[in-house]
Amino acid sequence: MKVSDSPTLASRYDRDGFVIVPDLLNGKECDRLKTEARRVLDEHAKPGASVHVHVAVVSPLFRTLAEEPRIVTVLKAVMPHGVMFLSDKIVYKSPEKTFPTPWHIDSFYWRNTRPKLSVWIPLDDATAQNGTLTVVPGSHRRDWRIVKMGTPSGEFQYEITDADWRDGDVVTCNIKRGTAIVFSDRLVHGSTANTAGKDRYAIISTYHAPAADEAFDLDFPARKVIVPACAR
Repeated sequence: MKVSDSPTLASRYDRDGFVIVPDLLNGKECDRLKTEARRVLDEHAKPGASVHVHVAVVSPLFRTLAEEPRIVTVLKAVMPHGVMFLSDKIVYKSPEKTFPTPWHIDSFYWRNTRPKLSVWIPLDDATAQNGTLTVVPGSHRRDWRIVKMGTPSGEFQYEITDADWRDGDVVTCNIKRGTAIVFSDRLVHGSTANTAGKDRYAIISTYHAPAADEAFDLDFPARKVIVPACAR
């Protein structure tokens, strides 16, 4: 799919709640970002952390990535009311992280705020063996019941309990590094365990339509309007 193929991107995103855009970044870009991700984790993250938020605040390279024109082109295709960057995070799965990320919906953690979407880009080839994203197409159109829970790392506090989809409904996103998955904050998703014996790095950037700040937004100092609503 071409990045410029806006109608196809928009229709697939509306139907499925996500869209995959191959080869958005090249190998050299992924190498640079992975090196920078390691630096950020070493200098700013808690010891042993597998998720670190506010990367753009401390890294000019990731600040630039948030506004990368190729990413913005995709976002404009699926965001008809403009584009505002909210925040980003490094998601790192070490060989020791052998448990999967549970099924969840991001809006559980952002309740009573405006709709958002995220761009998930692996900096290593992402497979079922090393912790790639798993999604349930069309699940963004349903209402789901959640319960309080916890994972061994303490990173996920809510999960879906009434998962009645068939196994055939689940898509395991085996993708090359630099490929982007753009997905709704209402999409049911998770990730596989890392059993490959190697690190897997990814960056997730989150966006919403421009509007006056909500109280929730004030916790994200790197937020910035990229495409004003009037520019659509």
